[in-house]
Formats: sequence, C-alpha cells, structure tokens
Amino acid sequence: MRRLWVQAAVASCVLVSACDVTSGGGGGGDGLNLKSPQQASASPGAEAAGLGEAALGGGDAKGFSVAVPAAGDALGQRDVRVTENTCAPVAYVLSGTVVGGLTSMVVREASGEDAAVTVVLAQYEGERAQSAMDDLSTAVAECAGGFTVTVDGDERTVGKVAPEIAPPGADQAMALGAVVESGGVKAPVKVVVFRKGATVGYISAVPTGKAGKDFAVPHAVVDAQLAKLQ
Repeated sequence: MRRLWVQAAVASCVLVSACDVTSGGGGGGDGLNLKSPQQASASPGAEAAGLGEAALGGGDAKGFSVAVPAAGDALGQRDVRVTENTCAPVAYVLSGTVVGGLTSMVVREASGEDAAVTVVLAQYEGERAQSAMDDLSTAVAECAGGFTVTVDGDERTVGKVAPEIAPPGADQAMALGAVVESGGVKAPVKVVVFRKGATVGYISAVPTGKAGKDFAVPHAVVDAQLAKLQ
C-alpha cells in the first residue's frame, strides 16, 4: 500500500488510504493508547453508524473529485514507528492515519487544485476524542524540532513541526505542517485535525505539483467536511 510520504516524494495523486473500517481501538500498553489502529477488515458498520453519511462525497468540495479508496487497501495496517513515543501522534497524522483508541472510521480521497488529500473521520467513545486531540497537541509541542520515523520499513526524516492556523467551526481544531525527507527528496505535508463531539476529522494534504510557500490543506475540503458534520 502506498503511504502519504511516498506519494509526496513522487507527487502521486493516489493517497494513503483504507476503506471504511471498524477497529477495536489501537491500544498500545504505553498508557496513552497512541498506537496505530489494529488491522481491520472492511465492514459496513461505520457507514451504518452515520460516519459514511458524514464523509465527503462527490461534488461536496468545489474543485475536488472525491472517491472511496479501493477495498484492498482496507486490510493493511500502517506500520508507523518512532523512537520517541511522545512523537507518535504527530507521526500518525502526518502519515495519513489517526491517533489510536477509535471505534470506527471512514476514509475518503480528494484530488484537485494541485493537492492530494486524505480525509479520515474517526469515531471515539466517551472522552477519548478530546483526549486524542490533547495527545496530538502535546506531541506537536514536544516534537517541534523534528524526529525520525519508519513507515512500513522506510525511514523518513520529519523536519520542524510547526503549528498553523486552525479552521473555525469545530469543538476543537488544530493545524500543523512539516517538511518530510525521504531518499533525499523533501516535500511538505500539511494536516488539519478537528473534533465535533466524539468524531475527529484528520485531513492530510501533499502537493501534486511544485509547492509554493503558501501550500496548505485546501480550504474547500476542510470547509466541506466540517459542514457535513454540523
């Protein structure tokens, strides 16, 4: 399965993705439950629970085409490993996956405006959604200087992790960006994460062409996804 940072390096429009899946949570024994989601099989449960209806559809985001990832992608578990557990939440969201502890999730792919975007909606129980946001916020602060991460056996170097302007309209929201180097090629990765109740949206974007200094997660995608969660 392709990974977000791989596609950043080759400017591919094929996103890191998984089908709509249900997960028992990504417990890790580190006390923070920050491990990536357990390998999951495709299930209509998430759609029936309403996440599917809340996910982006064709025509929702102006200027972008939206697709459901191929079914085969649902069976692979992302292998994201960092030397420092505190940086795990940042590593996960930069690679197009989520902070663990979720009960279900759906994934959509959006492409347009020289950007390839992964949109993940994750459902959590109780206060876990807020905890996931807090864990990510802490990780951004503690890992601001960068770190090294291995994704499916391939080592990546994450440069400085910088917070950016978060979108309005959510119960909690944050945005961040980093330059990721792989095989001597550097590419920007931008992420917006927001919470509406017990649902957390993770939106990751990489450029599909030459990226300018103002490259960001496309507002059209963020606004459209937030609107569908109202």
